[in-house]
Amino acid sequence: MLEVILFAVAIILILFLILRQRAVENKLLNFHARIDDFSQSIPSMVEGSISKTFQSSAPVFESLFSSAITKNADLIKGAFATSLKELGIQEDLGKLKEASKDLKGISSDLKSMFQMKMERARFGELQLETLLEDIFPRNRLLFQRNIGVGTPDACILIEDGRYLCIDSKFPLENFRKYNEAEDSGEKEKYWKEFLKDVRRHAESIKDKYVGKENTAEFAFMFVPSDALFYQIVSEASDVAVEASKAGVILASPSVLPAYLNLVSARIRAEEISEKAEEIQRKMNTFGNYLEDLGGKLDTLFRHINNASSNVPKVQQSFGSLKAYYSSVCRLEFEEAMEAAE
Repeated sequence: MLEVILFAVAIILILFLILRQRAVENKLLNFHARIDDFSQSIPSMVEGSISKTFQSSAPVFESLFSSAITKNADLIKGAFATSLKELGIQEDLGKLKEASKDLKGISSDLKSMFQMKMERARFGELQLETLLEDIFPRNRLLFQRNIGVGTPDACILIEDGRYLCIDSKFPLENFRKYNEAEDSGEKEKYWKEFLKDVRRHAESIKDKYVGKENTAEFAFMFVPSDALFYQIVSEASDVAVEASKAGVILASPSVLPAYLNLVSARIRAEEISEKAEEIQRKMNTFGNYLEDLGGKLDTLFRHINNASSNVPKVQQSFGSLKAYYSSVCRLEFEEAMEAAE
C-alpha cells in the first residue's frame, strides 16, 4: 500500500515537473518573441529619436554656425584673399575684368563705327585689300585709282590695259532697321528698302565698270559681311541673280577668294601662253641662226677641202723653191771662190 502511494506521488511529481517545464518554455518563447520585436523596432526608434534631436537642435546649430561665420568673416575673407593672391587668381581676375572692359569698349567702338557710313566703307576697303594682296602680286593691283571710267575701290590688271573692278558696298542702315523692327509691317518696309539699296549699288557698279573699253565684262560687288551676304542670297536670291545677269557678281569675305583664285588661274594661264609664244618665236629665230650657220660651215668646209687638196702641190712648189734657193746660194759661193783665186 505504501509502495502504491509512493508510486502515485512520483507520477504526480513527474507530471508537475513536465507541466512546469512547459510553462517555463512558453515563457521563454514569449520572451524571445518580445526581444525580436524590440530588436526590430530599435532602428525606427533610434531614427525617430535622432530626427527629433536634429529637429530640436537645428535652430541651435544654425545659430552657432551663423555666429561662427559672423565672428570669423574677416578671418575667412583674409584667408581666401591670401589664397587667391598666392595662386595668382586674384591678379588674373583683375586682368580679366580689365579685358572685359576693353572688349566692351571695342564692341562699342565697332558699333559706333558701323553706324557711320564712311567708317563702314573704309572697313570694307581694308578687308578687300587684304584678300587681294593674299592672292595677286602687287604689280597687278590698284586701290582707289582712277582708271578713266571711274575710281573703284580695287581693280585687278587682267591684261594690258584691261581691269577687273571690285567695289565694296555695305548697305547696313536699312538692314539694321529691319532687324530691330518688331512690327511685321515695319520689318517688310525696311526689308524692301534694303533690297532697293542692294539693287542701286549693283546698278551703279554695272554702269561704271562692266564692259567698258578698259574693263572686263563683269565686276564684283563686295559685301564685307558674310551674314549680310547670306541674308541676301538666301532671302532674296532673285536680286543676286539679276545682278549677275547684268555682270555684277555679289561676293563676301568667305566667297570672294574662290572667285579671285579662278581669276588668278586665268591670268597665270594667259601668262604661260604668252611665254610659250615668246619661246616659240625665239626658237624660230634660233632655227634661222642654225640654218645660216650651217650654210657658212658648208662653205668653210669646201674651202678647207680645196685647200687640203692643194697642200701637196704647195709642198712641192715650196721644195722646188727651196732647192732653187740652195742652188743659187752655191752658185754665188763658187763665183766668189773663183774671183778670189
